[in-house]
Amino acid sequence: MKIIPEDIEQILCFKLNKTLKQQVLDFDLKYRDLTKEERDDYILDVINILSNEIIYSGEHRINDWEKGWHENLQKFKETKNIENLIPKYHNKHKILRWNGDIIYPLTDNFDYKIHICMVDAILQHYLKDCQNVYEFGCGPAYHLIRFNKFNNNINLNGLDWTITSQEIIKEINNVLDININMFNFNFFNPDYKIDIKEKGGIYTVAALEQVGENFKPFVDFLISKKPDVCVHLEPIDELLDENNLIDKLSILYFRKRNYLKGFLPYLEKLEQENKIEIINKQRIFSGSYFIEGHSLIVWRPKI
Repeated sequence: MKIIPEDIEQILCFKLNKTLKQQVLDFDLKYRDLTKEERDDYILDVINILSNEIIYSGEHRINDWEKGWHENLQKFKETKNIENLIPKYHNKHKILRWNGDIIYPLTDNFDYKIHICMVDAILQHYLKDCQNVYEFGCGPAYHLIRFNKFNNNINLNGLDWTITSQEIIKEINNVLDININMFNFNFFNPDYKIDIKEKGGIYTVAALEQVGENFKPFVDFLISKKPDVCVHLEPIDELLDENNLIDKLSILYFRKRNYLKGFLPYLEKLEQENKIEIINKQRIFSGSYFIEGHSLIVWRPKI
């Protein structure tokens, strides 16, 4: 079996441009179903891991992220190869999630490739009218590099709570001769001195997941700064099916890791209060070994 552009279009409910379609085709995203034995082994492994202690997300982990991004920075300095900016959590496991089930990829780096196909399509679609784009929790800024290729006339901004992220962006600007602005930004304590300019759009990709239930300071910040659009690709357990085994394992892992919790219900409450408008909320049906972790929420402030 093979993922083709039409598969992604069917999930996202919009057409891909020629460049994005060609990217999907070039990646040659082949896979097969698991055997019964492989599926049983996978489920047993996840249950066993969930039964043990797991490192959970939160403010206490900033040093871990500094260390991780520093490894990417050093490799990039040595090689000048942007592939060394890809986070090491990609491609750690062979078995992955696709279309609500578990699959065995037959293409190398399938995890990373399907991820950027989805991210690139979503960002180019929802942020196409923005002149100023801000990635919050940008880490090694690898999404911003690709977005720059989509439209190098857009003013790009990378924000992250680690100092190393800003060092990476400085190196990117020097090596690739582009200009990504950089800011230190903490979801737990937003810096209101940072402004979002007119025709501004923001996005997060697997970044807000680290705040658990402490997302309100960031939402308040965004409402006060009034971007034209906010795009999030994050773990949203309310969009999964608790009565489905594979979904349930993902939800249990979210909770074990203290990933983003209650974010969508809070946005829905704000919408009822006429403070925001939710433009879209949906699953994108792709994920890693443990989770379907990149559900899509798109919204904008109204006040």
